[in-house]
Formats: sequence, C-alpha cells, structure tokens
Amino acid sequence: MSDTDTIDISGIKFSSSVFPTDEDMALWHSLGPAAQQAVIMRDVEQGLKGPPAAKASKADIMAEALDDVKNGI
Repeated sequence: MSDTDTIDISGIKFSSSVFPTDEDMALWHSLGPAAQQAVIMRDVEQGLKGPPAAKASKADIMAEALDDVKNGI
C-alpha cells in the first residue's frame, strides 16, 4: 500500500476534467502534496479502467502521456 492509499480524497471532486475553473484551481492549491498525488493516482487508475485504455497496454498509455508532456500537449 502506498502512502496515498491512506488519504481520504473521496470528497474531492473537480467540476471539469478538461479546463479547470477558478474554483477547481483553488481546491487543487488547497491540497497538500500527498493529497494532490492521491488525486492524480485516483484519476490515473480510473482512466486505465476505461474502455479506450482496455485497447492499449499500461506501458503504451504511459509512453503516450509522457510524449504528450514532452511535446507540451
């Protein structure tokens, strides 16, 4: 179990998954580093369980995500 598994983030909900609102940004900045990491891990795990992810390996998905980050996408 990672440290992020012990943090209760069940009440943390953002209004947008694409373009964060001012309220989303304020919520994000109000979280400590461990809570931010827990939210990221929750969202990654949910994404890996989605239908598009089922068609690719985790390695493929992570490689694509890292490439996007490297290219500023």
